Amino acid sequence: MGWRMSRRPFEPLERTTISERVRDEIHGRILAGDLHPGSPLPAERVLSEQFGVARTSIREAIQGLVAIGLIERRGNRSFVVEQVPGSELPGSDGGKRSLRSLLEAWRVIELCVAELAAVRATGRERQEILRLAAQPVPDSLEAFAFADREFHAALAAACGNPVLAEVHGRVVDALLEAGDSAVAVLGGEGGVAVRDAVAEHQAIAAALRAGDATATAAAVDRHLGGIHERIGQSSQRLSPAPMDPERAARRTVGL
Repeated sequence: MGWRMSRRPFEPLERTTISERVRDEIHGRILAGDLHPGSPLPAERVLSEQFGVARTSIREAIQGLVAIGLIERRGNRSFVVEQVPGSELPGSDGGKRSLRSLLEAWRVIELCVAELAAVRATGRERQEILRLAAQPVPDSLEAFAFADREFHAALAAACGNPVLAEVHGRVVDALLEAGDSAVAVLGGEGGVAVRDAVAEHQAIAAALRAGDATATAAAVDRHLGGIHERIGQSSQRLSPAPMDPERAARRTVGL
């Protein structure tokens, strides 16, 4: 009997560049605390020798980390590690803010950012947002978390208000930290939720390309509304099942 191919096609393999691998390695070291906030990043030459790759790849990796706010440029060739995501927005009692509170804040800020970006974004900024939205669907939640942060950071940067963009970045970073991973943000649905979110990014980018502030804000609202819904579904799945009334009564009287 000959071998029969499944009707379900194979998924394309993700093409990972050297600069992306370097970026992810440095990103992991920062989140793990090996590179502390305020500490200088090793020079390009040193990183090139340690990774065994060309300085061009190191430079591209660093630019990717600058774009998502994990490191900051100081001078011509100097870079410093920024605050670890979420560390600047503690709760009033010193604990982390609730995931729902952060999602609510993100939704309000993102709608404002989207409307402004649709009107104020430069041609280059629009092209960058379109490029990010057109990226292939990531093959892991960790990869999506990075791509998602990059997309929303580009949208915020295009709003033309640096103060609003900074507040937006802090809320998004705190959200990812509060959720502990992309699993919490996406409601734990894995590939299905990631594909939905990528499609929503593309709808946002298309509306922004047209310069339609109302349509851009509406696309963002649908996107964040979908995340709220997935979070709610996740919470229901993780909640304990309702207790049988008779059993509950027995527990109340200590039987």
